[in-house]
Amino acid sequence: MTKETPLIALNHVSMDYGEGSESALALKDIDLTIEKNEFLCILGPSGCGKSTLLKIIAGYQKPTTGEATFQGKTITAPDWHRGVVFQSPTLYPWLSVKDNVGFGPRVRGIKKAKINQITDQFLDQIGLLKDKDKAVFDLSGGMRQRVALARVLANEPEMILMDEPLGALDALTRLNMQTLIRNLWHKNKNTVMMITHDVEEALSLGTRVIVMSKQPGTIIKSFDLNYTYQALETDNHRVKVDEQYLEIKNDILDLINADLNEV
Repeated sequence: MTKETPLIALNHVSMDYGEGSESALALKDIDLTIEKNEFLCILGPSGCGKSTLLKIIAGYQKPTTGEATFQGKTITAPDWHRGVVFQSPTLYPWLSVKDNVGFGPRVRGIKKAKINQITDQFLDQIGLLKDKDKAVFDLSGGMRQRVALARVLANEPEMILMDEPLGALDALTRLNMQTLIRNLWHKNKNTVMMITHDVEEALSLGTRVIVMSKQPGTIIKSFDLNYTYQALETDNHRVKVDEQYLEIKNDILDLINADLNEV
């Protein structure tokens, strides 16, 4: 991949479900590039195609028209270089915490000693090294989501795709997870694309936020941000809410609400 080649490129991507009178256009003519080490957050109303967009980039679905590329090559199938974290932790209940985290490297044929090293490294990063021998059903919801994140990180992917990973968590756990995700992104130099319905979450984490329209989903506007870098420099890891922050937040809400109210 050259400096001029983005990590992800979507060129005139559209996605149509069904046939004939039963067809529904989920995405319409999406052009999007994602650069290495970006933290991209995607906002938009329910049903606007956010998850469809993620599935196309992950390789779970092929677009009806257009092309999606990863490092300049057409995405044709899922790949461990693009890890996915879902809203509900998709852990294997018959495996321990450490075996869940080490599952990907083991499938890829990594040697046991290296797997143990990788597993301990990422469990330490998420603060669950002492719990590595526990069964996952003995963990809280927030702890299980941390394990799900560590399992993706253990494959050392180029990109992490997150589909509302914090939506089911209580407010305090969600804030703590936001801090953890920001710190892991910064430390491990991954590229992240995160779908969320929470505007403040997007502003506090994203280096860029894009707003999508109602179905069929298109990109209405993109915002370049630096609040996540500000949070990294503070002791409490919180974003300073200033006048510009409030203006951007209101702009995003106005864009979404205006689009929903269009006849």
